[in-house]
Amino acid sequence: MTLLVPILAFALTSGQLIRLPFLGGGVTLLDLTVAVLSVYGLIKLKLKLKNPPFLKPALCFILIALFSLLLTPLRLTLPEYLVSFSYIARLFLYVLFGWVVYSGSFLDTRKAFLLSGMSFAVLGLLQFAFFPDLYFLKLAGWDPHYFRTVSTFLDPNFAGAFLVLTMILSFKEKNKKISIFIFALLYIALFTTFSRSSYLMFLVSGLTFFFLNKSKKYLLLTLVLFAFLLFGFQIYSKLVAAPRNINREQSASFRLNTWQQGLDLFKKSPVLGIGFNAYRYGIKKYNLGDQQFLDSHGSSGNDSSLLFVASTTGIIGFLVYLYFLFSLMKSSKIITAAILGLIVHSFFSNSLFYPPILAWILIMSVVPKK
Repeated sequence: MTLLVPILAFALTSGQLIRLPFLGGGVTLLDLTVAVLSVYGLIKLKLKLKNPPFLKPALCFILIALFSLLLTPLRLTLPEYLVSFSYIARLFLYVLFGWVVYSGSFLDTRKAFLLSGMSFAVLGLLQFAFFPDLYFLKLAGWDPHYFRTVSTFLDPNFAGAFLVLTMILSFKEKNKKISIFIFALLYIALFTTFSRSSYLMFLVSGLTFFFLNKSKKYLLLTLVLFAFLLFGFQIYSKLVAAPRNINREQSASFRLNTWQQGLDLFKKSPVLGIGFNAYRYGIKKYNLGDQQFLDSHGSSGNDSSLLFVASTTGIIGFLVYLYFLFSLMKSSKIITAAILGLIVHSFFSNSLFYPPILAWILIMSVVPKK
């Protein structure tokens, strides 16, 4: 095990717990780690890089994102330009890290993601058991949750997606007993997120992976396990949500509203969008949300990743982004299953741009096949 494994695993697992304020937003430990490792990798390789299959589509999308921001119809202030540009820079850094990994600078990245997923699950279950009431997080702009595993991401939907991704990795573990143990741990943690979008991702990714591997037995097992997840959600709704007036229908209604916001913004500038990551400023300019919404973390992006792309980079950026996803899917069955599941999940959370998930799909798509 190289030193990279514990460093990267710790950075991934730390989630939102280690976050430095920056330009009105925040820089996580994972962002800093990716930046440092990318620079170290470039030095180690002496700038001799091999081009991964996703590189051209990724760089094209980043270029379109930059043009969309430069040509934005919004009248942004300099600080607002800097905030929006910082997210383009972060996206480039994650792509660069995948580029460096593909070029052979780092090994054992799969172990780092597997270790981080397991640690993340354990921390999530401990949080579920000892800190079930997270209402106090509302003061910091996060959604309050009760009796749901959020772990270090502070969000059950992102947490659930990351757990499903780690489950997919556990399928490749050679030792069956260890594989079953890891999967069981992750499944229990996923169960306690009570995240319907993550449950659906579990179904889509599982069915895709086992269909591609022509395993009828595990296809059936996936359906059975998905049924248990739905049963657990019904219990949560009746025994936890309903008695405490936690309105799940209101959550669905809010998501529909964000989809409408995204469509409205897309209509304002359908060719190149309103500018990558200028979403919050577009909402404010066109009066599509109140101040309470603008102050929340959710106002920085749409609940649908694809709508976020379409509204901020237009139809041009949207098509190039789909090409980027397709270039990733060609790498392996694992990535195909992961991305198809994530696309479904991303209709309900902006998961395709969530840094730990973005790092996962970029790095796992270039890990050598064994």
